[in-house]
Amino acid sequence: MQWQIWVCLALRKPQKHSFSVPFSNRDLFSTTPSCMSRPLTTLSTLTQRTQHLFSLTYSLFLKSGNQLSPHLATSLITHFNSLLSGYAQFHLTSSCFSLFNRILGFGFVPDVYTLSSLVKSCERVREIEISHVGCVKFGVGRDPFVASCLVGKYGGLGFVEAAERCFEECEVVDTVVWTAMINGYVWNGELEKGRNVFQGMRELGLTVNGMSVTSVVGVVWDTGEGEAVRGFGVKMGLFGEWSNHLSNALMAMYVRCGRTDIAVEVFEEIVEPDVVSWSTRISASCDGKEAVGVLKAMRSRDVEANEFTLINVLSVIEGREMMEHGKQVHLLGYKIGYLRVVAVANALVAMYGKCGRVGDARRTFEEMDFRDSISQNSLIGAYAGNGLISPALLMFSSLRSSSIEVDRYAMASVLEAASYSNSAAAIMQIHGYLIKIGFLSDDSMLCCLMTSYGKCNSMDEAKKVFYENDTTNQKHLQVLVSSAVNTDHPGVALELFNSTASFVRELDNVLLSVVLKACSALTNLGQGMAIHCVTLKSGVFGDRFVESAVVDFYCKCGLIADAENAWKDTFTGNLTAFNALMMGYAQHGRHKKVLELFNAMLEFGLQPDVITYLGILTSCSHVGLINEAHYHLNSMFTTHGVSPCLEHYSCVVDLLGRVGLVEEAKRTIDEMPINPDAQIWLSLLASCNMYGKLDLGKLAANELLALQPENDSAYVLLSSLHAKAGDLDVAGRLRRELKEKVKHKEPGYSWIELGGTMSYFLAEDTFHLNNDDIHRNLMNLYEQMYLPFELDEDF
Repeated sequence: MQWQIWVCLALRKPQKHSFSVPFSNRDLFSTTPSCMSRPLTTLSTLTQRTQHLFSLTYSLFLKSGNQLSPHLATSLITHFNSLLSGYAQFHLTSSCFSLFNRILGFGFVPDVYTLSSLVKSCERVREIEISHVGCVKFGVGRDPFVASCLVGKYGGLGFVEAAERCFEECEVVDTVVWTAMINGYVWNGELEKGRNVFQGMRELGLTVNGMSVTSVVGVVWDTGEGEAVRGFGVKMGLFGEWSNHLSNALMAMYVRCGRTDIAVEVFEEIVEPDVVSWSTRISASCDGKEAVGVLKAMRSRDVEANEFTLINVLSVIEGREMMEHGKQVHLLGYKIGYLRVVAVANALVAMYGKCGRVGDARRTFEEMDFRDSISQNSLIGAYAGNGLISPALLMFSSLRSSSIEVDRYAMASVLEAASYSNSAAAIMQIHGYLIKIGFLSDDSMLCCLMTSYGKCNSMDEAKKVFYENDTTNQKHLQVLVSSAVNTDHPGVALELFNSTASFVRELDNVLLSVVLKACSALTNLGQGMAIHCVTLKSGVFGDRFVESAVVDFYCKCGLIADAENAWKDTFTGNLTAFNALMMGYAQHGRHKKVLELFNAMLEFGLQPDVITYLGILTSCSHVGLINEAHYHLNSMFTTHGVSPCLEHYSCVVDLLGRVGLVEEAKRTIDEMPINPDAQIWLSLLASCNMYGKLDLGKLAANELLALQPENDSAYVLLSSLHAKAGDLDVAGRLRRELKEKVKHKEPGYSWIELGGTMSYFLAEDTFHLNNDDIHRNLMNLYEQMYLPFELDEDF
């Protein structure tokens, strides 16, 4: 073995440059004062070459699983530092401290190498503090070599102030110490301080190496700053020795900033990517299929996966169609021995939950040798994500009774589970528990609580949480407005925005895009145009979400020309804006424009997605193009790799039903590779009602009511279908069942925005404040529109 060769070399007779032991081996085991009476010997006379040789010898010896005998260690007294370094590499803290005490007992004076290895072996702050005292006692506490270790250890454990004191006390302005301080700030989230230290390095003229720049990349959360750092690295020629380290850090930064496309470009520039490079590339994947493909490519290059590789792959696998790929990754983890790693097992539990296999998630959880709070949270999230409310709450109850501390992630999962129950009372109970344990001071908990109230259709409670918070900020307003829009309360969203926007310092792209969505739902042209002006003035119109929201807004308001003008101002690579305009053309029956835009998209090199094909099929449905709709549905996967989903099949079923091909629509439903939802059955039932297909209509109604027992449209359409067929008794019975089973039917209404206020109107509504004026003007209009008809004698 390799380590045996190194041991043989190490045990050779010392050469002239080697340090000779001044006393016999026998004295090493003596505890008599004679050993202490010998002159103090300094270990610093070792040459770097000998030091490296013996460090490697002991490291390989320990790594092979062997125990180093005390006799061997003490017979090589001149190489205590190497032995300490070997222990430190494997974080054998007790062994390091024991050996350090023997060094002192033998009368040797520790040097910077001795104490730096001692510091490196420490795992807890108490051990670091003891080592720090030793460094000060022996006069090396301000040495840059020792100071960099102390700064790194204190910073890594979250003791930033102690790291800053060591940094300030260092006597030499050293690149390694400054880099360690940057890392300490980055690890503890003090990003601005990290930037300032890097800027100070440049001002002092310190050599900026790859490690320094890699540390700085960790504090970057803006793509523009990342590009500047990347350009600086190229200018300084740092993509050489540090190429992989720096490239990996850049990839992680771009993924963090949401620019996965640039992260892929950086990966492709790496000559020999290592496991970190591949793992980061996997995290840049857009979906599970791409991630699994990258993993296969990595394996074909003989690069062995680690736990981070598996976690990154598992985190993007979701959906029942990805279940087999998830099992393959599970098998790979078993094969290479990473299933005992808690983080990997947690990722497996979460993956099975996202794929709808709650039973497998539970089995994986039960097979874990060790569980932490994340394990419990992953299983609660799996239950919640699949609508299993009771098991999620029971799991949370067992978590509270265990020794594992309830954290914010557990509370977020429980709130998600409770929101599926549509019970505001359950959310209120969790709300009270959050107050009890003091979690309401956390922004993320406030946002989760408001979102859960919104999902339970309790916007009043959500607003109460918002207004009772003393530190209201933009994020809270964004969550509240989004909840109102997502629960079909766009008017409430606009009222909230109008009343609270003045308290927000800056309106960001996310908030403005959500407000534009509310304006689109209400076709509120005045406020929508005002928000468009705000996006231009604040400079956020360049954001792809804002661009697409503006285009969609004008389409929903019927202003296709304005939508086209807004689209022309967008970034040419914005697929979302293309889809928004394409859907607008489809809704307005402009099929030719849809196809022209689709071809332009392909010319720009953009790949269509599910929304693109939804726009095409919607357009075919509106103009009745059956053959073309079938062509796009059957070719979308083979041509562009887009798998048809329920919405695509729904468009085709609706099209076939519109033109009277009801039986073919039913055949399309039967041949679907996925289970139909309530919307598809409702579409088929509406077609049966239109063309008098009683038997097929009864089948569609039964399927619809099985999925949504309180769907009032099923009773109304089926009753109408029976009435047309002459079955008045059955029609009457269905009307009575509708009144008994559907306790509340949401009435239809219209609305108009005037002077910043929304006015809603229902059938036979007489409760509007301006009811008399409205009816007076309606009568005036009626009189102006009514023309007495007189038959011409020559007709």
